[in-house]
Amino acid sequence: MWNVALRMGAADAALTSARWWASVRWGLGTAASVSAAALRFGGRAAVVDDEGSIDYRTLDRAASSVAARMRAAATRPDGSLAAVGILCRNHRWFVTALVAAERAGCDTVLLSTALPASNLAEVCERDGIAVIVTDQEFSDVIAQSGTTATVLVADGSGSGAMARVAAEGRQCSPPTRRPKLVLLTSGTTGAPKSAVRTLKTTRVGGVGMLRRVPYRLGDRYLIASPLFHAWGLSQLVVGLATASTIEVRQRFEAAEIGKLLCEHRYDALVVVPLMLRRILDLPIDPASVRRPRMVLSSGNVLSGELARKWMDRFGDDLYNVYGSTETAIGTIADPADLRAAPGTVGRPPDGVTLTILNDDGMPAPRGTAGWVHLASTAQFLGYTDGSDGDRAGTLMATGDIGRLDADGRLHVSGRANDMIVTGGENVFPSGVEEVLGRHPSVEIAAVVGVDDPEFGQRVAAFVVPRPRPRRRVDADVLRAWVAESLPSFMVPRDVHFVDALPMTTTGKVVRHRLAVLGQSERV
Repeated sequence: MWNVALRMGAADAALTSARWWASVRWGLGTAASVSAAALRFGGRAAVVDDEGSIDYRTLDRAASSVAARMRAAATRPDGSLAAVGILCRNHRWFVTALVAAERAGCDTVLLSTALPASNLAEVCERDGIAVIVTDQEFSDVIAQSGTTATVLVADGSGSGAMARVAAEGRQCSPPTRRPKLVLLTSGTTGAPKSAVRTLKTTRVGGVGMLRRVPYRLGDRYLIASPLFHAWGLSQLVVGLATASTIEVRQRFEAAEIGKLLCEHRYDALVVVPLMLRRILDLPIDPASVRRPRMVLSSGNVLSGELARKWMDRFGDDLYNVYGSTETAIGTIADPADLRAAPGTVGRPPDGVTLTILNDDGMPAPRGTAGWVHLASTAQFLGYTDGSDGDRAGTLMATGDIGRLDADGRLHVSGRANDMIVTGGENVFPSGVEEVLGRHPSVEIAAVVGVDDPEFGQRVAAFVVPRPRPRRRVDADVLRAWVAESLPSFMVPRDVHFVDALPMTTTGKVVRHRLAVLGQSERV
């Protein structure tokens, strides 16, 4: 415990005083974290992006000025405050808007950059968004949505440009209400739900997680994951709470990230598994990489094979974090876990309860697959439409099927609604996908179930061949490859070769769109 406190700066009396003063003024949250860092480390770089860097003092002042404008625009006739939406890629103005909305006392809705206009209109109406901070590239989407919200342009130069608002130097008084944070779920059909979280659940307060992951005061982060997603956001919040330097790029380009890793020393690289795969494909000499102390992966399945390849090439610095928008962080696998049990998502940190329940709602025996449930003080508060997650008392279902091994590590088989039932046998796509991904000619693969008159469903694989060298992959060869490792009912009867897989911004395959891809090669 004392070691954690020292890493977080407990021995720094000036920082402790700054944190106390900031929390009294702004409450516990990111706004207070930035204020305290500005007082203690004002000249330290807070955000480094494609345009350069800004220090904590500049970020703090800009956030206060923007907050004043937001509060004025979001105040309703009855004096209550509407919400602020943020529709931005990764850059300084995303961070500024996040801090500003909290200081203004406005609930903040983080909007996906892939959100179509029709969904944006529904979210704005449902969640009461009166101000939107956005990049110019999304101006058409906002116009098509028909929203009447006030627009602040992150990368513009007009009167509503964030840079001009920040330069006005306005002061914002502390809010009279504690705002909430709203995250959109990563559903792949229809408008996403909006999950409500308190600011308390986004700050660094989980001692259990801090014990498992070696965060330190004044680290340097390279966050490649989208900041509007729960995973990228959580690491941004950790970085700001530890007065660290956050480096981001608007778009993920594997070659650029690889170059940065060779040129600069980062304490933490924050990614989703697909990004790890793309970096591994680069012709980088491992000796030229200035290895981060932590490579933090979440947001999607990290296969045992991918974890092993990364650690064999770049060292045992990889952490696999499991959770969801609704449950927050549930388990952590450190490098030792990933070596001992490839594919595991690890153990719950202190303060998190993990239980596997069977179909009757009773705890499943160790080693038996069942429904994964988590409980912690960081659970979300419900959806803005009034609905809630699937709960069993204080436990909340993640929607995944998993099991605990003999050492208490969690192994997730996959999403329950992705399971394929073929001829009475249950097949989880992740197991077949991992085996296909091991083939030297396969770049990436996705597996779904398709209707079959005889078996109910059959296993169908969608395969992206490796581009270098470009080789024609034979469907029968891939079937034989899978048959060497898995039972016959798991071998894909359909094999489709495609140029790319439909994916979300965090690298999750959009399975319902797979059926329209490629040409079938079927026995």
